[in-house]
Amino acid sequence: MELIDSIIGKDHITGDFFLQEKEILDFPWRGTVFDEAKILGGSMMGSLFENCTFTNTTFENIHLDHVDFVRCHFESFKIINCSKDGMEIRECIGSPPTMTGTKMNKNNGAN
Repeated sequence: MELIDSIIGKDHITGDFFLQEKEILDFPWRGTVFDEAKILGGSMMGSLFENCTFTNTTFENIHLDHVDFVRCHFESFKIINCSKDGMEIRECIGSPPTMTGTKMNKNNGAN
């Protein structure tokens, strides 16, 4: 597994990556293809995914609070054990992401 820093700004992402536990990656992903990718841990709070494609991709144990997915295409996209307070999915096509064990942010008192 590589640190996610190695993929920032790339157009096509494949492989396994992780965010360090206390790292917050607030980044605008535009037109990025996530294909056979797995991203684990850390936080993507406040990130924007716009016109991205997610195929056979998994986000696991990530804080996705206030993350926006806009005009994305999903095929076999899994979101596992992630917080998702304020997460929005707008104007996206394909199969909706499968969300397992997702939860509201503990700071808001919801589980």
